Amino acid sequence: MPKKRPRTVSFAVVLESLEPVEPDGGPFVLSPAGAGELVDADGCRWKVLRGPLDVRLAKRLVRGADVMIIGEGAGDRLRCVPAEERGAAWAGIKDRIGSDGLPSYRAFQFISADGHQLLYIEQTC
Repeated sequence: MPKKRPRTVSFAVVLESLEPVEPDGGPFVLSPAGAGELVDADGCRWKVLRGPLDVRLAKRLVRGADVMIIGEGAGDRLRCVPAEERGAAWAGIKDRIGSDGLPSYRAFQFISADGHQLLYIEQTC
């Protein structure tokens, strides 16, 4: 039976010789909910007030918030929902808030420096 050759280089030495790999997707960017801040298309800066919200509170804010934004793709694409389209948008989202199915959604309440309210609904995949 042939004898195994002894290792000349250990795995640790090979691992140490490798150079770090640059990330492919660019820098990691937090979603507005994760960062706690959102700047809308008009340049208004919003700070997170609370969230994730209960479905009942989110429903109340669909009608009462000054602005409603849906963050599609975990906040990569922000879609402002006009007041006349909020009911239809909410109907497609409400059953998936906090659900285990995909996509699911989480709702957050943001506030501006002048006291306006924003309902931000983030899609999670």
